[in-house]
Amino acid sequence: MSTIKGSTPKTTIKKILLWVLLLAITSYITSCIFISKQKSIAFEAINIGDTQGVVIGRLGMPSHVEKPSTLFTRYASHHCQHPCVERLWFENRLSFDIEAWSVELDEGGRVVKKAYWASP
Repeated sequence: MSTIKGSTPKTTIKKILLWVLLLAITSYITSCIFISKQKSIAFEAINIGDTQGVVIGRLGMPSHVEKPSTLFTRYASHHCQHPCVERLWFENRLSFDIEAWSVELDEGGRVVKKAYWASP
């Protein structure tokens, strides 16, 4: 087995593992930031009155669909209220804290309210 000059095989393996760990952490953080920025840009492009199809086209499939009878307690403390008949949730699941975007739809499937949720 070939080693780096002045290092033992154990030292070489430790260095490789350290680099792999650093690369994994950097990739995770970069991915989290990328998702957050992409979702935020798409969220800002959504307007009141847009259809559910436009919302899904911009933000992708929702992480959760909340109906008025079932509160999504991970983020919300109150049900969506009339004219809202369902709330679509789009989460950044890589985030260490809470980060999500919600879009409320009326019975015609049009946006009536949208919100950004993040922990302090």
